[in-house]
Amino acid sequence: MNVLWLRNDLRLHDHPGFQRAQADACPLSVVYILPQHWLEKDEHGLNRLSLPKARFLRACLIDLHRALYLQNIQLHILYGDPVELLQRWHRQHAFTLLTHSAQAPEERQWLAQLQQAHIECVTYDTQTLLNHTDIAPILEPFPATFNRFRRAFERDVIQHIQKPTAPVVLTQHSQDVPFITSAPWPNDFHPYRGGAGIQATGGEQNGLSWLNRYLWQDRGIAHYKTTRNQLLGTHYASQLSPYLAWGCLSVRQVWYEIVRYEQQFGMDEHSEWLRMELLWREFFHWSMRHHADRLFQYQGLLDHTPPVRQHNSGYWQAWCTAETGMPMIDAGLLELQHTGFLSNRLRQILASYFVHELGLDWRLGARYFEQQLIDFDVASNWGNWAYLAGVGHDPRSQNGEGRYFNINKQLQQYDPDVRHIHTWLTKCQYATLDDIQRHQAGGSELADYPSPIHLATSNRV
Repeated sequence: MNVLWLRNDLRLHDHPGFQRAQADACPLSVVYILPQHWLEKDEHGLNRLSLPKARFLRACLIDLHRALYLQNIQLHILYGDPVELLQRWHRQHAFTLLTHSAQAPEERQWLAQLQQAHIECVTYDTQTLLNHTDIAPILEPFPATFNRFRRAFERDVIQHIQKPTAPVVLTQHSQDVPFITSAPWPNDFHPYRGGAGIQATGGEQNGLSWLNRYLWQDRGIAHYKTTRNQLLGTHYASQLSPYLAWGCLSVRQVWYEIVRYEQQFGMDEHSEWLRMELLWREFFHWSMRHHADRLFQYQGLLDHTPPVRQHNSGYWQAWCTAETGMPMIDAGLLELQHTGFLSNRLRQILASYFVHELGLDWRLGARYFEQQLIDFDVASNWGNWAYLAGVGHDPRSQNGEGRYFNINKQLQQYDPDVRHIHTWLTKCQYATLDDIQRHQAGGSELADYPSPIHLATSNRV
């Protein structure tokens, strides 16, 4: 008997696990386990599953359940400690476990504990363009910067990216789980429909549909590089990340669709830039596998510990309630809390403010994003936060200084009409760009709006 344990690979197409299960031709159980600790709050009041994130995940599972049901395969959803549940199951009925390779140290620990319990584990890669064997030649030593990684990737291994495979037809007998656990999903299953922000619904079919619409129907990729830093809109960026994060879309499927688009319309700076974003994702994934626990430590990849600032609970509370007194920041936080999504530009601005203006531990910011984002990807999220904090792969921040974004300059460049702020902050709906910039600089303050919190740093970026 095989048990196929799904995690961030909630799809049927281009899935080595389902291919292996069909080839083995033995009874099959397909299971998703919602870890209990995802819903447990830590000392800062954070868990790992905000309401928007829970909605998106549930939609992914419903879509996959329907697809498997058409093949007479049941998707079992369990809740609890994954290791304990799988060990309990194995004691009642021995099985071979099929699951994708560990990305983060937590997953690596899960798999190690299962193997120690004498459960045979077969792993495979579902989240990356290349498997470990094909990419290994450029990972030793590990490239210190993205540019080194990209040059080596394009020179030595890009030809090994395999074309995505179609969904297999499953013919096995579906095996039941010998026990039942109930996942405490939130009662509100309706996505945010406030007229602004991302309107994505989880699931493989929705992901494939959006990929087709973005590339072929609306041809949003035709202006990707030009618009990707905008803060509002439907096609300013690809918005494929939620489907990639949960594995509703195979990254190879996206890659080869872009290649197919280029074959028809020609390669340009826009299509090349979107493929480069997939390489950034690849870089962060292999970086996390290589560096493991170091990416979760305060000093990150540095050989020394940068100065530690004392935690300011007042600043942290202002962040959590979107009351920092900085309209650009508060508007971004409100969008994040309501939709679980932000433009890449706003993510960088918020991270810079969190680390360099509020002086808070960058890891706390990464955990906050982990709770909120519907497209949370452990490698990309933690890799980007470490990068902004100056303890990651940024070649310009070897001393732990990080990248500081001047908020007024960013506002002038990316939201000069303050449309994003007007959309999310009713208190500022009549404020002009000048009004907001003066307030954020600590000058003439807006009426009925909190004073800005910032630790005067420098005026870079």
